[in-house]
Amino acid sequence: MAVSAQQTVNAPVDKVVATFLDESFNRHVAERGGATLASQTVDGDPSGPFTVTTVRKMGSEKLPDIAKKVIKDGLTITQVDSWDAPEADGSRSIRTEITVGGMPASGQGSQRLTASGDKTDVAVEMTLTTKIPILGAKISAAAEPYVGKALSLQAREANAWIASH
Repeated sequence: MAVSAQQTVNAPVDKVVATFLDESFNRHVAERGGATLASQTVDGDPSGPFTVTTVRKMGSEKLPDIAKKVIKDGLTITQVDSWDAPEADGSRSIRTEITVGGMPASGQGSQRLTASGDKTDVAVEMTLTTKIPILGAKISAAAEPYVGKALSLQAREANAWIASH
């Protein structure tokens, strides 16, 4: 299943990148989304290409009802974001891969931070795959709105975070 989300953050790209890399910010966003941030690692220098690996844990009570039939003890979600070097105007492209521990589910996609003066347009495209016989397509379809909300949550929270820091 495909998910798309677009938001605008009221800050230039460099400030948005710094916010998206701030572990305290990511912990805050995870908690607002009903998860906990288990770990975050940055490999490389953010002034060029680099990779961020984020691990979140979510209890089964936060999952769509259809997923609760298969997932009893919650999920561990690992997200690997491979950032390209900044373009001349500061815009960034990110390749994202998501794996879900303990079940055959994954996501692949891209993110784009586009400089727009003192604002940044954030666009995300993600494809979800669940390889569970009979229920896989239904679980993916049920998860889609949650993923879209999570992607939008990050940008909304970035606006508030930047304004208060």
